[in-house]
Amino acid sequence: MQDPRLAEAAQRRLADDFRGAWALCQAVLQEQPGNAAAMSIMAICAIETGDVETGRKMLDQAEQADGAEPLVHLYRSVQLEAQGDLAGGVEAARRASELAPDRFDAWGRYGDLAGKQMDFKTCAFALGKALEAEPDHPAAPQVALRLAGACMEQLDLPGTHAALEVAERGGLAGTLDVLRLKSELARHAGDWNVLAQTAQAWLDQAPEDLEAMGALAMGLGQQGLYRRAVRVFQPVVDADGTAENWAAMGRLVLGTRDFQGAREAFDTALAIDPACAEACFGLSRILTFMGDTDEAARMCRRTLEIDPGNFEAYGQLSEVTGGRLTDAELEQLEIEVEKPGQPADRLSIGLFALGDAYHRRKRHEEAFRTWDRANETKKLQHNGAIVSAYDRAEQERRSGWLEQVFPGPVSISTRRELEQQPLFIVGMPRSGTTLIEAAIAAHDDVIAGGELSMMPSLFEDFMRWARETGWSGGDIPEDRLAHWRGRYLSQYRDYGLTGSKWVTDKQPANFIAVGLMRRIFPDSPVIHIRRKPVEVAFSIYRRNFSRMWPYAHDLDDIAHVYAQQARLGAHWAKADPDWVTPLQYEELVREFEPKLRHVVERCGLAWDEKCLRYYEADRAVMTFSAVQVRKPPSADHLDSTTPYAAHLEGFQQALAGYPVDPETGAWTGADAAEPSSGGVGTPKQSFLSRMMGRGSQ
Repeated sequence: MQDPRLAEAAQRRLADDFRGAWALCQAVLQEQPGNAAAMSIMAICAIETGDVETGRKMLDQAEQADGAEPLVHLYRSVQLEAQGDLAGGVEAARRASELAPDRFDAWGRYGDLAGKQMDFKTCAFALGKALEAEPDHPAAPQVALRLAGACMEQLDLPGTHAALEVAERGGLAGTLDVLRLKSELARHAGDWNVLAQTAQAWLDQAPEDLEAMGALAMGLGQQGLYRRAVRVFQPVVDADGTAENWAAMGRLVLGTRDFQGAREAFDTALAIDPACAEACFGLSRILTFMGDTDEAARMCRRTLEIDPGNFEAYGQLSEVTGGRLTDAELEQLEIEVEKPGQPADRLSIGLFALGDAYHRRKRHEEAFRTWDRANETKKLQHNGAIVSAYDRAEQERRSGWLEQVFPGPVSISTRRELEQQPLFIVGMPRSGTTLIEAAIAAHDDVIAGGELSMMPSLFEDFMRWARETGWSGGDIPEDRLAHWRGRYLSQYRDYGLTGSKWVTDKQPANFIAVGLMRRIFPDSPVIHIRRKPVEVAFSIYRRNFSRMWPYAHDLDDIAHVYAQQARLGAHWAKADPDWVTPLQYEELVREFEPKLRHVVERCGLAWDEKCLRYYEADRAVMTFSAVQVRKPPSADHLDSTTPYAAHLEGFQQALAGYPVDPETGAWTGADAAEPSSGGVGTPKQSFLSRMMGRGSQ
């Protein structure tokens, strides 16, 4: 397009001045009768004013005059789309981009039409070329937004993120379309905090948008903020009471531990649609938590009849059957995990279940290879790349700092009479925390809190406060402690944990917060349970841990975390020996009654025979150990790793780099001076005795 009048005509056409554009093109044609560009611009003006047939004829003439003119093919794509020939339009736009590879509009048109054909790979390619051709084009932000959408359709999370950054830099930050895509990106990446923040911004702009409410509820629920999530999602159910929405509500209500309310929501969903897979699966979870494994398995299989690709149902079925999938179920699962385009968070669930099925059939090589793939998929969910998201340097820094700022026992000047008191159980995930909690919670004076979510949140709040105030040890103001204490205790009411003096909290993430826990609740005992490191590592590696546990997907990282916990465990026991009770899992299952009696005494509780029969208790257990904890303790399964010894050599070598006993997991560093776990020698003074001896201090 050499003639400046044609450039002006193109601008007038974009401004909807079709008459002006037409006149300029006619003037050019009077001097240059065969100018294909002028005829093409006149053709697009005709098409865009509704005279598609005239436009077609003019494009035919232009193509006869000069078939290599890019505008002929660019505007031909518009004509063909208007006439319903989308495939022809795509081909014409592709030809235009070949003839003019530096034209933004040619690539943009090609990408947009490919997107309408649902060819998102070609769409993303072409829109990316448009941005390369002219990154400062006025329409670049909108094209980048459409590129982000095409990348998301392919689950190209890094590509989506990069395109959204271009769109936001171009002035689209905070727009509804950007917020929608950022919410979808966060959902697929499993970044629930970002999802909640983005969805809230979306909802602020569109307060009646049910999709925004759903996204916010999901983000909150995945962070454990279930009660707020239920409130946010209620208007969605009220406005659109589909089976799917009732099932989603059931999942959120279940998170609040309201089993009856959750069951009612799932039953409502099934009354609307008996083939609602999500509701069937929800009921299977309730049944699992309540210990009815046979019925839970039946509901998992009903879910899979409806939706053969439901990875959560495969995962739950594997849990309740110990990996005993039928041949047909195994074959179907093998097919499902190989289907392209699976979201990383869902695919990993299927892979973990498949690994368990191979394990049950003693196909050990296939099992570990599948768990490896599952953990690589989890890394993709964390980072968008197969690399660890765990920060070893930060973990070591925190451990060292905590040893400095919490060097010794708490000095208590004032008694705090609380209606309910926490009883903390800490240790690595899969170290036996559920077993010891179940036994203690069978006591008449104790109720099981499970893995409560508040203390990790309070610990992060404490870390922010310490940075902002420059606190580096010593007393913490009582008003600050009272604030944290009130927040922690508020969850008892939220979860219905009332009616007992003591409430257990076995959240594994609490381990790093023991020093803070002792300041907030100086009257609360702490039980630290350990298990043979390689058994812990193997058990973690083969399970689908959430985003909260980034180290769980790499054996070297698990070794590092184990060592850091061993280091801190030795420190807490040395710094506060009257309040921290070490317990060895292997000793507990081999000598259950004497070890349990020792722990119960250390917690200041009178002995209760029901603690020995914990597996008879009628209560919900909402952890990976929900099935195992329904059985008496047994030493038969202390060694689960021998068939995988070769695969776990790397973990053993990594652990050997730290002063950690490979059999017990105890810290053996020069500063280790940990007390006995009990049962040998003279037991320490009990918690109750200490309390009575303190008098009115």
